[in-house]
Amino acid sequence: MSNLATRPSTKRFNAASVAPLFPEAEAQANLARYLPVVLSALHEEGVDHPALVLLALATIRAESAGFAPIDEYPSAWNTAPGGKAFALYDHRHDLGNQGAGDGETYRGRGFIQLTGRDNYQRYGDRLGVDLIHRPELANDPEVAAHLLALFIKDREQALLQAYREGDLPAARALINGGRHGLDVFRQTMNRGQQLIADDAGRTVASTRSSCDTGAISGLSQQVLNELGLDGHLIRINHPLINGEGDQNNPWLQPAAYRDLVRAVNERGRPLRINSALRTPMQQHLLHQQWRRGECGISAAARPPWSQHNSGLAIDIEDAPGWRPYLEQHGWRWLGPHDPMHFDYVRGGIDLGAEQVRAYQRLWNRHHPQRPLVVDGLWGPATEAAVNRSPAAGFGHS
Repeated sequence: MSNLATRPSTKRFNAASVAPLFPEAEAQANLARYLPVVLSALHEEGVDHPALVLLALATIRAESAGFAPIDEYPSAWNTAPGGKAFALYDHRHDLGNQGAGDGETYRGRGFIQLTGRDNYQRYGDRLGVDLIHRPELANDPEVAAHLLALFIKDREQALLQAYREGDLPAARALINGGRHGLDVFRQTMNRGQQLIADDAGRTVASTRSSCDTGAISGLSQQVLNELGLDGHLIRINHPLINGEGDQNNPWLQPAAYRDLVRAVNERGRPLRINSALRTPMQQHLLHQQWRRGECGISAAARPPWSQHNSGLAIDIEDAPGWRPYLEQHGWRWLGPHDPMHFDYVRGGIDLGAEQVRAYQRLWNRHHPQRPLVVDGLWGPATEAAVNRSPAAGFGHS
């Protein structure tokens, strides 16, 4: 996470930079229309810290992926089977509702999904807007933006504390009251780290809590450039194979790639790869997360002993569906302890140590007074150097 002692400029938030956080098609047009209104409201209400701005944007995506103020939909949370829409809210005294009709009248609205008579009264009074008699105004873009800003501002210190501790479930609960939309909220926060990171202070070790090895993609790319991919590996380039994402280095050893293509062509369906080639630094982060029980990591070898470090492994979606096709073409499922993982077992060379040597050479060029032994071994000195290395890569610190 970024250094909260500093307050980098929020000018980095604009329609172009925020667009990757909202991949939904409908959001792209709405960003240009509503983002300036949201940013203006946040500033006017004193929400200027970049971490809080990112938390506000992640909240919008969790509540309204299309980046527009909307009405809450009927769901199992608010409507009984066969019952009147939102009637489950009618007698929610914790929301200040007083009986029949209040649930529908004061249902969730806006960017923040303001809910309940008490909230409509309290925040309407603060904005000078009669939300009790005109509850639909909570969807007015400017009103909705200020409601979001006030909600964030009221929880500023608690949200910053949760952010410092990397406790995104707590941050989500502070705004939503529970964990609804947590996965989308977490995904958006992780994607947005590059917008608020203080690159000068951001090391490999400091990215662990983001649960995203893409946070060190700059350093990873430098090591792969140092390794020299030509001759060792082939870039994944097939219309049915999707290996996008900053965490992904879409390379495999030649035989592994050829047999993967055969399996994909045989099934004739798109294959989503979550991880192919990994650098030792990425493997180190995953190994640390696994040891600490973080980020839902079910298994991770110590670097550089994973087959991912050699371009001989993939983690994929729909592993059960792909298993019979992959196993006919030299790929072996690792087992239920790591259910997305397949190793290639028809040959290949160990590139893990070569990757470590590439990192050690890279470190030495930038630290001639504190050189590492270039031996390809992941020892205490190399691990300590990796932890201190800039996430964005050398020359960006």
